[in-house]
Amino acid sequence: MTDYPIKTPQQLGSVLQGYRKEQRLTQRVVGAKVGLAQNAVSQIEAEPGSAGLARIFKLLAALDLELVVRPRKATGRQSDW
Repeated sequence: MTDYPIKTPQQLGSVLQGYRKEQRLTQRVVGAKVGLAQNAVSQIEAEPGSAGLARIFKLLAALDLELVVRPRKATGRQSDW
């Protein structure tokens, strides 16, 4: 499995959606695994910046993913924020 550095909330939503689709799971099925409604999964994928961390972690668990925090590699460019 490939690592995907996430630097913005929008990137997180796209990566989560990509992993879900790669596993051929619907939003409804993923949500049911951890007690989230389909529309909650949709919201996290579309607007992860407005989702609470608890919901994001539930979705990560449903997709069998984990969050890793590590120092950035020096790029010599300005932050994405």
